[in-house]
Amino acid sequence: MRIDDDVVRCRLELPLGDWHSQEGLRDSAVLAILVERDGKDHLIFNRRRDDLPFHPGQICFPGGAREGDEDAVACAVRETCEEMGLKPEDLVVLGRMPDRVSIAGFKVASFAARLVHPRPYTLEAAEVAEAFEIPCDDLLRDDLWGYKESKHPLARFGRVPFFDHETHTVWGLTGIFLRDFVTQVIGYAPPA
Repeated sequence: MRIDDDVVRCRLELPLGDWHSQEGLRDSAVLAILVERDGKDHLIFNRRRDDLPFHPGQICFPGGAREGDEDAVACAVRETCEEMGLKPEDLVVLGRMPDRVSIAGFKVASFAARLVHPRPYTLEAAEVAEAFEIPCDDLLRDDLWGYKESKHPLARFGRVPFFDHETHTVWGLTGIFLRDFVTQVIGYAPPA
């Protein structure tokens, strides 16, 4: 599957950089990045190091916390470039998905982007254990989707989506972002 960038733009909100800050929460931003490989689109994910204080070992979209007065798009691009060894001109931000709140106390702005100049990833070893890509075709497989009950006292959802791909499970906040992406951009509703 190849997803046309204009379709992404039409189906998502404009990629405005305004923060939808919330008292008591830190601002952060992530990118759901499409990259074309052999004529098919893939989404890029990172696996966090196991010794990090927030969400150790978990799968995530590239991104991180706000610095200074940067806007949300600038934050997502900067953090992605730092984590993956990319350059800002390698990325085109296409649209904005819904903001979400993490159980770690972050209000997270999420954007869809295209990696227009693929290059080998140079991972920030202090934060990222690995980067991997999931073919967008696989995101349409009902058998790879499921839901887990959330018992965390700060969870805003009782049921959290997860997606199993080979040795990785995308779940938690990233599972919610992934569900947002496939629902809004691809028009696929994961089974309930």
